[in-house]
Amino acid sequence: MQTINSTAGWTAAARELENAREDRFLADPLTLCTEAERRQWHDVVVSVLGYSPPVVSVRARLGDEVVRAAAADGIRQVVSLAAGLESRVFRLDLPTDLLYMEVDLPALLEARSERLARAGQSLRPTCRRAEVSADLSKDWNGPLEDAGFDPRARTMWVVEGLLPYLEANVCRTLLRTVRDLSAPGSRLWCDHIHPDVLTAEHYAPVLERLEELGVLWASSWPDPVAQLKAGGWEAGAWTVKDLAYPRPGNPPAAWMPPVPARADTSDSGYHWLISARTD
Repeated sequence: MQTINSTAGWTAAARELENAREDRFLADPLTLCTEAERRQWHDVVVSVLGYSPPVVSVRARLGDEVVRAAAADGIRQVVSLAAGLESRVFRLDLPTDLLYMEVDLPALLEARSERLARAGQSLRPTCRRAEVSADLSKDWNGPLEDAGFDPRARTMWVVEGLLPYLEANVCRTLLRTVRDLSAPGSRLWCDHIHPDVLTAEHYAPVLERLEELGVLWASSWPDPVAQLKAGGWEAGAWTVKDLAYPRPGNPPAAWMPPVPARADTSDSGYHWLISARTD
């Protein structure tokens, strides 16, 4: 899971860049990234592609909206797996009786707490919040239940920026555990890469730099809807291109705000954004 530690700061830097825009799609004033992470994101990705991939901010904004929609529908527990430096629990005005659980490695949760303290703000979420120290490659459902998780209640699962870094068998095991813990009517928000990105000529320099840093994509999904259906989920999947230019055969979900056309860049067809639910 060391890779996830590395990328948490990079995605925070990407969110910060989006927040600084006057026409921002994502409002996230609490990204918690460091100057070193900003430089590395620029050197590894932005300087190579010529832009910061919009998928990071689109994923985060839609993640905000799917959590809001779940809360509006009466779901009262949210579980964010590999929560990283995401500050959603502090940014969203969630119901006071909702429990928001953030699961990650102990070292990353500790670093996140230190950065929150250095931010110098009195950060109090409107909902209940629990940090869950756990390694997702091992047993994590025990610590989750110790933190107050109720498998009998509907859950909103948030799994952002994690699945591509897991081997296919580890990815399946993780999602099987999520499904086993999900009461009927639970929801899942996640993302994965399309295999075409691994052979895209213009993306090769980025992949080379990532490999030099030991950051590797370990799996991909050509068809996330079929993949999740086999695991007991009813899913919809979109690329950023699909959302920037909607097609009649695959319209955005009702809760999704319009994605700006500027998000359609040369890599916008390579990353799946996935919304699913159990029966």
